[in-house]
Amino acid sequence: MVRCYRANETRQFARMLGLEPKNTAVRSPESNGIAESFVKTIKRDYISIMPKPDGLTAAKNLAEAFEHYNEWHPHSALGYRSPREYLRQRACNGLSDNRCLEI
Repeated sequence: MVRCYRANETRQFARMLGLEPKNTAVRSPESNGIAESFVKTIKRDYISIMPKPDGLTAAKNLAEAFEHYNEWHPHSALGYRSPREYLRQRACNGLSDNRCLEI
């Protein structure tokens, strides 16, 4: 595999955070587009309105933004439902309304 970009410290830091670094395929702009879309959404919907008086506050706010994005933000790939709504609907398929409300 050919790597155009390789930063060992960044990869190690990502692993310390419990993330698995992934490289996009060479000459594969469609996979990079997904990442670019995510970054654009985070910047537009979260970072632009967050207070950033210092690095610690910025990091805390960014963690909260990721949590909100993954729990509540509507995603086009999920039919403009939040991941929470999508998972709840999947779990409710085939259940009665009363049982569904308990999930």
